[in-house]
Amino acid sequence: MEDFTEEMQRLIEDSSCPSPFVDSGRRIARFRPVADVIEAEDAFFVLVELPGLERDDVRLEAHGNELAVFGERKPPVNLEGTVFQAMERSYGCFSRRFELPEDIDPLAVTASMKSGLLHVRVPKRARRNQNRTIPVTVDE
Repeated sequence: MEDFTEEMQRLIEDSSCPSPFVDSGRRIARFRPVADVIEAEDAFFVLVELPGLERDDVRLEAHGNELAVFGERKPPVNLEGTVFQAMERSYGCFSRRFELPEDIDPLAVTASMKSGLLHVRVPKRARRNQNRTIPVTVDE
């Protein structure tokens, strides 16, 4: 069911950003970056491969327990009027959404990018039901 939901979301996202390439009325494959989501003790890490993109080509948003990555991968040269003998790379708008558990802190999300790898750190909130010993001080 999750695969179906993800595929439907991809179709909705694809329809909102026109493809820069049309081949005999057929859509050319869109760029869809691959990602890993890793859970550590104090944070989640989302790693997204964005080869050829710069920091200004990418936008991140955090809403509740969802992290969204948006951007556009543009062709390296003007392709208008060209004929492809082969086309294995894809371009265009993309968005990826990652649903994380609700114990994240969206205001503390940080991101960096190096060598085409977007590295997002999403800290977890302190657990509310954890027990803690509270020291008592003496007021003088």
